[in-house]
Amino acid sequence: MSTIRQDPLVRAGHFVGDFGSHFYGEERQRDVWNEAQAFGLQLAVWATLTAATITVWSVGGAAVPYVLGALALIGVVCLLTVVYAQRLGVDVAQPQRLLRLRLRLVPYGVLVLALVAGVLRAQNDGSVSFTGGVTSGALVAVVMVALMARRSRASGSCGPTPVG
Repeated sequence: MSTIRQDPLVRAGHFVGDFGSHFYGEERQRDVWNEAQAFGLQLAVWATLTAATITVWSVGGAAVPYVLGALALIGVVCLLTVVYAQRLGVDVAQPQRLLRLRLRLVPYGVLVLALVAGVLRAQNDGSVSFTGGVTSGALVAVVMVALMARRSRASGSCGPTPVG
């Protein structure tokens, strides 16, 4: 570790992760562990979204505060993960990287739409017209964003701009 005072988040990450351990000294172990942690984070996100969606649709309005609490918790964990990487000089939100991931994000989007529809339904006593309107509006918005991304990719406006 350098003698320069590190950011508090980075210091906290080093403390929580115990990065000074001899375990991190061997490159293969470190790579496998990093990959396993990435898998674990993705699994936690999927499990939270899936459980939240099922809970809202099956339990109803009584579950909404607990579901929102679980979503806030996993959201903060994901946000801190991204901020930690950025503080160490890794930009995980590069536009060209996000465009390549868009197809893999479709299942997340579908699950989030089902969750939002369930929360809205639960909060409005199952009003079909309200839930249907919000769900179809969200679906139209997703389709429009996908079409705009496709159009901008076809026109060549995506990706890095040459310097010079």
